[in-house]
Amino acid sequence: MLEFDAYLMVDWSASSRPVTGVDSVWYCLVTRTGDNLSVVAPENPATRHRAMAEINDILRGLARREQMVLVGFDFPYGYPAGSAAALGLTDAPAWLGVWREIASRILDRDDNTNNRFEVAADLNHRISGGCYPFWGCPEGRKSATLSCTKGRPGHLADKRLTDIGHMQPIWKLYGNGSVGSQALLGIPHLTALRNHTVLWPVARVWPFETGLGALPSRPKRDYLIVHAEIYPSLLPIEPAAGEVKDAVQVRTMAAHFAALDDAGELSTLFAGPAYLSPEDRATIEREEGWTLGVLSNQQGRPRRRLQPLPASLSTPTTVTRAPRLRTGSGWTTAPGYQNRNGQTVLRSTGLAGTDHGQSVYVLQCGECGREYGANGSDIFQRRCPACQGGRPGLVY
Repeated sequence: MLEFDAYLMVDWSASSRPVTGVDSVWYCLVTRTGDNLSVVAPENPATRHRAMAEINDILRGLARREQMVLVGFDFPYGYPAGSAAALGLTDAPAWLGVWREIASRILDRDDNTNNRFEVAADLNHRISGGCYPFWGCPEGRKSATLSCTKGRPGHLADKRLTDIGHMQPIWKLYGNGSVGSQALLGIPHLTALRNHTVLWPVARVWPFETGLGALPSRPKRDYLIVHAEIYPSLLPIEPAAGEVKDAVQVRTMAAHFAALDDAGELSTLFAGPAYLSPEDRATIEREEGWTLGVLSNQQGRPRRRLQPLPASLSTPTTVTRAPRLRTGSGWTTAPGYQNRNGQTVLRSTGLAGTDHGQSVYVLQCGECGREYGANGSDIFQRRCPACQGGRPGLVY
């Protein structure tokens, strides 16, 4: 049995202005329809707020179809062991305490302007009283507790256990590979996504909430969405002329995880490498987190060869856009939509339904052919009243 029905990969950005193209936010969705995979051309919103609104929209739509989704953002989800204690955070699991602290302090505005350097300086003051452990900023943003360059080592590790090879330290905030800024600006958005009223009951953050182990079988899961930290540079790519590297990376990573799932090799990645000690595993689950796919100090190879993206992304690779939930007239109400019970939408009647703000739609059972009325909000879970024991249909 496949682990997931969809794979959504996100290349994050810490830009302080709206921007598209190189070094901006990109995301790509791969979905399954039967035995076929559909790759959506990567999306490139100009701001983090716009990106998260679209991603939220996609996940709510997939969740309503009860599809299982792997979601990966390419920034660190955790900090080196001891970071929470150094900040005096003891009233929650270490990782969650840090997430809440950062989310409560970061201001990331609709135009991408933000206060990440001020927050880092304040966190340095709490941890060391000086310019440690966060470092890196423009000349005009340095202060008594934030320096432009790296200072002396301190009591916190420079990297986490998962940060192999050329991965940059999470404390670095400015310049090439400034994953520190990506984490400070990414964790609050991921926190909000995880805590969304519709999504929080069906979402888990790996490995903090699932444990560092192979995923349970689908029937045993009480969640649909798995959030996992990714590192697209684990897979070598060769962008063609006109392709943006970030766009190719998220598309390659989404297709790679889908191919591993097809081969029955994806679930074991969630267990991490065998060389980790029990103490290391406890640290990872409690505070540091892990990067999905890191099993050694080497790059992997993409499991699926992809055709180059079109130079103009106005023409998608397979489908026009990702499926998204729309308030009032969601894609689950579109004629031709079929839910997991084989019930197909035929048409809208335009009549008022029995739920607030809902209309009546005509559904047809794929087993016995019975036609009946249903509220638009019920379509994703409806069963035939004639042969599947579903509730009586609505009058239309």
